[in-house]
Amino acid sequence: MSDEIQAAQPVNEGAVAPEGTKAAAHKTKKINRMSAADLSSKIEEIEKGNLAGSTYYKHLLQRKRELGA
Repeated sequence: MSDEIQAAQPVNEGAVAPEGTKAAAHKTKKINRMSAADLSSKIEEIEKGNLAGSTYYKHLLQRKRELGA
């Protein structure tokens, strides 16, 4: 029975997104590794996009406060 279940599931091992896709081209840098200037630019981008209620935005603000910038 377990053989039937495994056979029914598609195998995606080693699947890589094509180079031209947005997912492959953009990788988010971790917030705790961003400089104060990077944090400020990301915060401005989010404010311009009216996404100020997002969790990511809140984390950016929290990290900026921690850095004292």
